[in-house]
Amino acid sequence: MHDSEQDTGSGTIAVESEAFLSGSLVEYWDDNGIAVPVWAWMNLLAHGTARQIGECVLRPDAPRRVGRSWRGARSYLAFEVLDLTDVDFTLAELQSSVLIPLELEMAARPDVAGWTPRQWVDLVEGALRNELWAPEQ
Repeated sequence: MHDSEQDTGSGTIAVESEAFLSGSLVEYWDDNGIAVPVWAWMNLLAHGTARQIGECVLRPDAPRRVGRSWRGARSYLAFEVLDLTDVDFTLAELQSSVLIPLELEMAARPDVAGWTPRQWVDLVEGALRNELWAPEQ
């Protein structure tokens, strides 16, 4: 491998890592023609700011290659997350206690590859409900 190829690969890894940590991995992969795995739809909810998540609620159907059903599901869940953070939790608390662990769990499970948006919504809503009704420790 030539140095320029290594630089390009390293640059791609850095940009993907930045997109992952900022909650914009789906958009990065979609913009670059990369297939978006099901687990990646958790990324915005798990790592995005309240503003980014709110923008997802307001504009769920941005023209992209990825199907509208996934964007609609993410918009619905974004609303749910923001609704919870208005009353019960801070966004950071909800992300660290529920959304990031769920994102990691989904990434490790090969069976989610064939999931529908409805299955994903059901999983996230169940995890959020469990957090709401978990006894305080």
